[in-house]
Amino acid sequence: MSVDGGAGLLGRWSAILGAVKERRRFTWILLAQNATPTSFDESKLILQIASDSARDSFLNSGGIEILQQSVQAVTGYLPEVLLATHGSPVAESPSEATVESAMEAGEAVQQPVGSPLSPQMEKILAQTAFLMHEQGKSQAAALLLDVEGVELAPGNSFGDYEEAHLVVPPFLVPRFTDAMLESIAPVFERVAYRNGLEDVHGISVIPALPSIGSDWRQELQRRLAGGAVSNQAIRSRSRAVKPAIMRDGCVFDSLEEVRVYEALKRAQAVLPPDATISIFPLPAGRVGAGNTWTPDFLVARGGRVGIIEVDGPQHSGRRAADSTRDRHWRNSGIVHIERILVEETSDDAELDKLVQVFLKRLREH
Repeated sequence: MSVDGGAGLLGRWSAILGAVKERRRFTWILLAQNATPTSFDESKLILQIASDSARDSFLNSGGIEILQQSVQAVTGYLPEVLLATHGSPVAESPSEATVESAMEAGEAVQQPVGSPLSPQMEKILAQTAFLMHEQGKSQAAALLLDVEGVELAPGNSFGDYEEAHLVVPPFLVPRFTDAMLESIAPVFERVAYRNGLEDVHGISVIPALPSIGSDWRQELQRRLAGGAVSNQAIRSRSRAVKPAIMRDGCVFDSLEEVRVYEALKRAQAVLPPDATISIFPLPAGRVGAGNTWTPDFLVARGGRVGIIEVDGPQHSGRRAADSTRDRHWRNSGIVHIERILVEETSDDAELDKLVQVFLKRLREH
């Protein structure tokens, strides 16, 4: 018995979505926002999916089984579910056997690299960032600017709620501390609720996955054979896509560091050409004690070298360790170390004053 076409299909789809919602809200959200049925009979259901990332999220979260159960509950049929994205042929969910056979044949299996931000999630992220800023939590707001995607995943095995995974460049993951996530979570959850995502509870941070091609083995071998490279090169080449924060060909860990860099450039611009400064963001350096560390900035002026560190809240409990590190820097030729708090980077005029004090102390040492 065919149930294909017309208003009957749309009417059944609405009922099917209702059954999906009762089983798992996460699957319902994915289907309601991204799926359009194009053909349906007792043996086959074909869905047009808005994007590859939505299709991958649906498949990887067990959406096929939830949908089939819902179709059976509404229609009495248990159809095969086929998915198609715009411009791509209809495809089934890849089975484990398919993946294993591809790997045995030496083929590269492309895995999803994270879900790009949908318009709805872009709005949620933006409103969360602005609210954090208005609450005086500028560091949290700045970190949210670096979020490349948000993946919703079942929060437990029953699918009672969803957890939001913030996708960020790998080198920024450590900056999303437990305390920072605890600060962001309640704001993000309230904003998500007011935007129609009622079951988002909790957030975490995950690294963005690198884009890979069929020649990934050869590419990795080339990189491994390249030997030791500078810290900037490591960060620039750690992902196949362009790093999230770059200025003048240099990579930065955060927008606070970019603001300090711009302040140093403003100071550099007004100094005489024959007595100016050199600025090195995030260089790797080995000190006499045998450690290899990465200061946020190394600055040279008049034959003297100093360091600027941009410190976040996590440094409040590391003063002893920071003092020890500063002592090793000084014992290894660094004449002055200046620590600037992230809270001091939001006002350009105040930041310019701090940079001028640093340069004055560097010149006097």
